[in-house]
Amino acid sequence: MGTYDAIVIGSGIGGLTAAGLLARVAKKRVLVLERHIEPGGLTHCFRRNGASWDVGIHYIGQMDPESPSRQYLDLLTGGALQWNRMPDGFERFIYPDMEFVVPSDPMEYQAQLMAQFPDEGGAIRRYFRDIKWVTRWITLRMASGMTPPWIAPILIGLGTLTNRMPLQTTKQYLERRFCSPQLRALLASQWGDYGLPPSKSAFAIHALIVNHYLQGGWFPRGGSAQIARMIERQIEHRGGAVRVGQHVSRILIEQGRAVGVHVHDIRGGDTGDCIYRAPLIISDAGARVTFESLLPKTGKIGRRTAKLRKAIAAIGHGTSVVTVYLQLTRHIHSIGLNGENLWIYTGLDHDAMANKAAAALVSGQPSSAFVSFPSVKAGEQKHHTAEIIAFIDANAFEPWKRQPKGQRDTEYLALKTRIGAGLIDLVDQAVPGFGALVDRFEVATPLTIEHYTAHPQGAFYGLPATPRRYQAKPLGPRTPIPGLLLSGQDAGELGIMGAVMGGVAAASHALGPRGFSRINRALGTPTHQMPDRSSLLPPDKYRVTITQKDRLTPSIWQLTLAVDGEVQAWKAGQFARLRVHPYVWRDYSIVSLDGNELKLLVSTRTGGHGSQFIEQIAAGVSTTAELPLGHYQFIDDDTRPIFIATGTGIAPFIPMFRQLDDSGQLKDATLLFGSRGSEDDLLLQLDIPLPGRYIRCYSRHADTNARKGRVTDMLHEYLDDIGHSSFYICGSAAMVNDSAAYLRSHGAHHLYVEAF
Repeated sequence: MGTYDAIVIGSGIGGLTAAGLLARVAKKRVLVLERHIEPGGLTHCFRRNGASWDVGIHYIGQMDPESPSRQYLDLLTGGALQWNRMPDGFERFIYPDMEFVVPSDPMEYQAQLMAQFPDEGGAIRRYFRDIKWVTRWITLRMASGMTPPWIAPILIGLGTLTNRMPLQTTKQYLERRFCSPQLRALLASQWGDYGLPPSKSAFAIHALIVNHYLQGGWFPRGGSAQIARMIERQIEHRGGAVRVGQHVSRILIEQGRAVGVHVHDIRGGDTGDCIYRAPLIISDAGARVTFESLLPKTGKIGRRTAKLRKAIAAIGHGTSVVTVYLQLTRHIHSIGLNGENLWIYTGLDHDAMANKAAAALVSGQPSSAFVSFPSVKAGEQKHHTAEIIAFIDANAFEPWKRQPKGQRDTEYLALKTRIGAGLIDLVDQAVPGFGALVDRFEVATPLTIEHYTAHPQGAFYGLPATPRRYQAKPLGPRTPIPGLLLSGQDAGELGIMGAVMGGVAAASHALGPRGFSRINRALGTPTHQMPDRSSLLPPDKYRVTITQKDRLTPSIWQLTLAVDGEVQAWKAGQFARLRVHPYVWRDYSIVSLDGNELKLLVSTRTGGHGSQFIEQIAAGVSTTAELPLGHYQFIDDDTRPIFIATGTGIAPFIPMFRQLDDSGQLKDATLLFGSRGSEDDLLLQLDIPLPGRYIRCYSRHADTNARKGRVTDMLHEYLDDIGHSSFYICGSAAMVNDSAAYLRSHGAHHLYVEAF
């Protein structure tokens, strides 16, 4: 697989920033190893039925074209990333007897506060001055991680001379300066942007975040998932790679120096362990994971990191969140919203609400929420989405921590439904009509976050921004282990841009004493997008050429592609990831992979980038595919296999059917297949082996060869001996969720789901 100049653990924005800068500025070959099957960390998106949700980016400040933040991201993405500005009143604070819309201008913001609280005019003016001053203080701290070692102590020393105000808690600062409880509550409304209520957060982080948004908010045009792909192109252009499904289990140390990583390949199929070596290792996994899990805690290395581990333990864990992802029936303009963020609170005491948040959420009576509208901010016109976020201690989900994802019990599912319904009701009370827009929703918990990001307890902000964090020496990118640097939020600051600056710090240190100035000189150079050079494709990616496309139904195609190269062994149920737009990829289950001939089933019903690509592409056109990926596969045990599918959800089952047919087991299996009618019935179009029993379900049209209704209407027929049956479910998200919930509620223990 070649040699690399550096290895980055984790493809969050901090890791990608470090890797991208090394590739872009110094032409280094960098290998980025991502545990999740999707690159990008909390910048990635997920999709359901054509709609998408941005899991970590909800808005970013200071993205005007001349700002340093914009210039860093332009450099990293080759100028390909475009930004939509949010409406002027980009934040709306909603309390029982008070509302405030935050303008995208600091002077107007100050003037409106003074008009609403005229007796606090002097304190308000002083507050805006203090915000600026403390931001400079914290910027000085961050700069110490980007400068040569002999300069850093000077910068840190200057900061300690004036650290009294930054090291107060936010609550202490607000109570000492403002008399009005309403004003104190308003000014603290954005505490969710740094994850700690006023009594626990340092005023330093409050000031930094407030200052970051004084000029309003911005959002990536087309969604945040493109960010990772754009930086990836820069990395690949220099011979590097971003590899997914790569679980780094430990950092290799030789003669006291970091020299490589031990990796377990978890992409699915034939997996195994391997070792990668490089003269530089950058960890974007977080300081806690790096020093507690990836490095030995005994011997010489343990002694070197003991002080750091003690400091990290003293800072403690941050909180996590539950997120409700909603698909809406129509645009939010219909209820008077313009895409602004909503901060909803049922009282003025943020600390009291935070202390009771877990009990309030699990009872379905939440006291606060943040609401974001990613489809509006991204410029999406066809699919309407929203996200509701509420903070919670991860301990509330401890009873289900050891249950596998996708296999958790009915109590967990009921809890998620109760939390989701409660948050929707809270938003509906603040914005009448919101509840009527909701078509469907899903709920993610701290367990979900920990599963996908490996953040312990789902604490995605990293080390919490308490006064203790700022009392200590800045962690920065340097570590006591030669050859090992840190990146991301723990090396920089909280939030997306804080993580970016952590990546800048790591790259600066990696490039030597003049590294930071070298990077900043590159900011002034013209940006340009990297050409698509298939000769530089990294492992797992292949050039593929369309050889045939067959329309099977009005909205479903079978695509046949020739793969340029030898694909590693794959397993029935896995999928291929196809590039359908310069920085947009879509996942399609593999129908067959025979030699270098790949077949996929693709639906064009949603009308998005993938649909447009399939409709327009002609034989002879080439693109890029990443494969094989995924863990969906048939489990050969003593249970009775029952397959439930709608539309292209049949795709991963087709190779499973062939596998079962070869072993003589297919006659004992059952298939429930749903479509709208005979014209959408793939079973009439595909020449494939079918289980011994199969039932067609037509939801819209009656037919003598099919039952009328949805597949979920037929599930009651398979409840006998349900504990000894295995249910494989794939298709539309609504069908998968409804089927899984019904079967679990009736005692199903073996459920294997895949939603498209």
